[in-house]
Amino acid sequence: MKIMKAMKIMKIRRRIKAVNEMNIFFILFVSLIFSSCDDWLNLAPEDGVVRDKFWKTKEEVHSAVMGCYASMMEDNVMTRYFIWGEARAEMVEPTPRANPDIFAIQNGEIVSKNQYTDWSYFYKTINHCNTVLELASLTLERDLSFSETLLKQYEAEVTCIRSLAYFYLIRTFRDVPYVTKASIYDNQTFTVPKNSQAEIIDSLIVSLRRVEEFIPFVYNDLASNKGRFNAWSLKALLADIYLWKGDYAACIDLCSQIINSGQYSLIPVNRQEIIVDDLATGGTQTVYYANESEVALFFQKMYADGNSVESIFELQFKEDKENPFVKMFAPGYATLQPKIANFQAEYFLSSSIDRGWSDIRGSGVSYVSTYIWKWIGLTGQAPFYYRSVGYSNSNWIFYRLADIMLMKAEALTQQAILNSNDQSSLQEALELLKKIRNRANAPESTDLLYRQTGNIDAKTMEEFILNERARELTFEGKRWFDVLRHAQRDNYSDKNKAYLSRLAILSAPPQKVSGLQNKWMNNTGSHYLPINQSEINTNKSLVQNEFYK
Repeated sequence: MKIMKAMKIMKIRRRIKAVNEMNIFFILFVSLIFSSCDDWLNLAPEDGVVRDKFWKTKEEVHSAVMGCYASMMEDNVMTRYFIWGEARAEMVEPTPRANPDIFAIQNGEIVSKNQYTDWSYFYKTINHCNTVLELASLTLERDLSFSETLLKQYEAEVTCIRSLAYFYLIRTFRDVPYVTKASIYDNQTFTVPKNSQAEIIDSLIVSLRRVEEFIPFVYNDLASNKGRFNAWSLKALLADIYLWKGDYAACIDLCSQIINSGQYSLIPVNRQEIIVDDLATGGTQTVYYANESEVALFFQKMYADGNSVESIFELQFKEDKENPFVKMFAPGYATLQPKIANFQAEYFLSSSIDRGWSDIRGSGVSYVSTYIWKWIGLTGQAPFYYRSVGYSNSNWIFYRLADIMLMKAEALTQQAILNSNDQSSLQEALELLKKIRNRANAPESTDLLYRQTGNIDAKTMEEFILNERARELTFEGKRWFDVLRHAQRDNYSDKNKAYLSRLAILSAPPQKVSGLQNKWMNNTGSHYLPINQSEINTNKSLVQNEFYK
C-alpha cells in the first residue's frame, strides 16, 4: 500500500514540474485533489515520525494548500453549506424524496443523531489547514527556491479557509472546540472542550488581521482570482464576521474598501420606463420592464458560467469535479424545492400598478417551476435547460458585490438604531438598497418605503434590508444565518425575536408552527444544532448543547 502510494505521489510530482503556475491550479484540482486529496497528509510512517517525512519542495506545499481548498468542495461539506443556511428557513421545503433528517430540521425536531449535525467534515478541512500552518515552514530549509513571501501567502490562504470553516461552525452550533494544532501524530489524542462563540469570533478576527498583509490582491488567472482567497475575499469574510459580532464601524470600513476598490461591479440589467394610467388616482405612473435578454445574460454570467465581474469568492467546479446539487435539486432527483407560496405571497410580489412589472430574481433566476434553479440551470429564459448527473459543476458563491453592499447597508442601519435614528446613515443605506433593487427591477409592491416622505424609521429600514437579502441571496446558503443574526441583537429583544416567530410561521408545516415558535421564542439554545452523538461518545470533554441535553 505504501509503495503504491509513494509511486502515485512521484507521478504527480513529475506532472507538477511539467506545467506552469497557471496550470498547476487546475491539474491539482482534477488529477490530485479530487481523486485522493488526503494522500499528501498520509506520508508518515506508522511510528509517528512525521516531520522529516513531510513536504520537501514548494510544489508539494502548493499541493497541500490546494488540498485545503479541495476539502471545502467535498459533497458532505457542500451539502452542509446549503442545509445549514437554508433548511431551517422559509425559502425551501423537502420533497417526498427527502430523507427524514431534512424533514426533522424543518419541523424543529432535531436530535443529536441527525446526520446534518455531523461537523467532522469541517474539522477535516480545519486539520488540513492546521497541518500546513504547522509544517509548511520546514520546507524553507529543504527547498532554497521556496521564499518566505510565498510561505506567508500560503499561510494566509489556509488561515482564511480555516476561519471560514469555523465561521460556519459557530453560526450553526454556537460553541465548538477551537483547534489550532494539527492532528498528524499517532500518539495524539484530542479530547477538546468547547470554546464560546464570542471567544472564537475574537480569535478569527485576530488571525485574519495578522495575515492580511501577506495575501495577494490578485492572482494571474481568473479561476485563481475568484477561487482562491485574496485580499478582497479576506476582507469580505472579515466584514461578515464583524457584522455577526456587532462591530458595525469595522464592517462598514471593510465593505467600503471592497465597493470602492474598482475590482467588482454589479452585472448590469437595463430596464425600460413605461408610463401607464393610474386608475386609482386618474393620473399616471412610471413602471419598469427589464430587458429579457439581459436578464438571461445576467443568469448566464452569474450562475451558469460563474466567475463574473460581481463575484468575490466562489468554489471552482469543473467538468472533472462535480458538486452534489443536481442530485439535490434537479428533476427526477430533487430532495429540496422552493417554497413557492412564500415567494408569491411575501418576497416576489407582482406590481400593484402593472402586473408586467416584476422582480428579475424570482422565477427564471432563483427558481423555475418547482426547482431550485441557481445551481442547476444552464439558461435563464425559455427554453430552460438544466445540468445533468455528470455535469453538476456550477460554482458555489460565498461572496459577491451585492452581498457586500447589503452588509454595509445593514451595518449603517444598525449604527443608526444606536444613534437615535441617524438619518445620514439611513440615507446612505437606502442608496445602496436602491442600487440593488434597480438592477433587480424590484417593483413598488416590495418597497417598504414607497412614496414615504420625511424621516426614515430605522427599524423599518432594518426589515427592508433583511427582506432584500432574502430576495437577492435566495438559495445562496445565507437565509437562516441572516434571520438569526437579526433576532439575537440587543440580547434577543422582543422586537428582534419577532423575526424568528414570523419565520416559524413561514417555514414549518401548519401543525408544527406553534411548537416551533415556542422553542425559538423561549430557549435560545434551540437556535443552534446539537452536537452529533458520535462526537459526544468519542470526545469525553464535550458537553452537549444545553437545549438538547
